Amino acid sequence: MKKLIVILTIAVAACTDHIKTDQQNNDSSHEKENTETGLQLNNGNKWKADETTKKNVAAMLELVNAGIYADKGKRKELYTNLQTKIDLLVKECSMKGEEHEVLHIWLRKILKDMKELKEEGDDYLSVCEVLKKDIESFSSFFE
Repeated sequence: MKKLIVILTIAVAACTDHIKTDQQNNDSSHEKENTETGLQLNNGNKWKADETTKKNVAAMLELVNAGIYADKGKRKELYTNLQTKIDLLVKECSMKGEEHEVLHIWLRKILKDMKELKEEGDDYLSVCEVLKKDIESFSSFFE
């Protein structure tokens, strides 16, 4: 009889642990779904960015704020210069973990904007404004 009680206790403990693990996995999946749909703060705090990433984002922001790119004829030049800065950001980034994943979410939006910038549409100025706003959003999520 004692063996049966010990076996049942172990079985209940194992099942309880399995339920906790499943619940944690579901919580992680839900959190990941939320971050994939948009940027989120780290429990109400900004994510930590490495100095190189901050420097490269600042350089990108300088480009989109430069008045010389206000002319639609500068589209290719702006695109090329921004792409160079993005390539450098990716190459030099040393971030790890969740901060790195959140940076990728931010960067996906920038790359989408870049694709629109590359297209030869008439909405150049509005594309530039969206791109500028999205690059500026870095400071809302990272410190």
